[in-house]
Amino acid sequence: MYGVMARVLRKNLTVIVSILIGLAALGYILSNITIDQVFDTFKDATIELILIFILIQFVMFLVLTYRWKLILHSQNHKDIGVWRLMGYKLVGYAVSFITPSAKIGGEPVRAGLLSSKENMSFQRALSSVVIDKTIELSTNGFFTVLGFILILFSFVISENIKTMLIVIIVIFLCLIFLFNYNMIKGKKFLSKFFLFFSSKKKKSKLLNKVIEFEDLVVKFYSADTKHFFYSLFWSVVSWLLMFFEFKVAAMIVGLNISVFQIFLIVCVVGAAFVVPIPMGLGALEAGQVGLFALFAISQAAGVALAFVIRIKDIFLTIIGFILLAFYGLNLKEVIKDTSYITKDVKKLKKEEIEK
Repeated sequence: MYGVMARVLRKNLTVIVSILIGLAALGYILSNITIDQVFDTFKDATIELILIFILIQFVMFLVLTYRWKLILHSQNHKDIGVWRLMGYKLVGYAVSFITPSAKIGGEPVRAGLLSSKENMSFQRALSSVVIDKTIELSTNGFFTVLGFILILFSFVISENIKTMLIVIIVIFLCLIFLFNYNMIKGKKFLSKFFLFFSSKKKKSKLLNKVIEFEDLVVKFYSADTKHFFYSLFWSVVSWLLMFFEFKVAAMIVGLNISVFQIFLIVCVVGAAFVVPIPMGLGALEAGQVGLFALFAISQAAGVALAFVIRIKDIFLTIIGFILLAFYGLNLKEVIKDTSYITKDVKKLKKEEIEK
């Protein structure tokens, strides 16, 4: 019994520690701001603003789901409805939100649902999810870097923070460039990463599968250029919708902020959820408080805005888990059935030759 408990504890130690760190950070932030100050910022909130905020969330999810549908369309899966895909995406979103994994923990679950419900091999389903996520991360990473650059040149900040921002900017730019350059040129990148970070035992067992899986991803970037650029377009549209989302959220907490300020808020929120802490506990609030200090705006308003974002995420997470319970999913069985990958890759290569 003790051995079982010890294994469970070791397995979940990272999650437990990250939650404790997040709670400690959140507690420190709230110790300097009273609850009354936070709730006082909601005095101008109206039902109309809340309904507009909800509508924007729906439209944004619809846009992001349509981007995923475009990717599947490029893989000759044209008969999967947007509403079904939106359900799978909500489940993935829910799982990602509660895991310390930079909002990617739910992607295998999303792929598992797509595979089991749409009669598709898990590897092909996962490749569509990976493509969707890499386009999202590349777009978000680019705008986040741009936001950090604007912070560097627009505000007086300490040398330590300035150095940290420069390091982050360089790392993000290098990763975004290397990944997209290699993918567009039809070169391997994920397998190189795998070779660099994996042990010899893992290399011998999994390298072939990683290479074959990567062929599905490379094909989208290098051969399906029309769908690739369409996907980028809808990513930009989702960013424009985020501007409206945060403008309305700011109005809910009684703020009238500029486009420039909204852009930086969106960037900081995106960066907060990259921190490996479930639900971005503490990181989201700290980012908003720090940014609002630069804006010379009430820190209580920053916490209130983070609260609005968190309530939205929790609401979507509840919907996602309700859908997961409705769908039912044995992810181990789905992943186990990966015998189709070689057939999928060969089929794709044959299609390219025929073209």
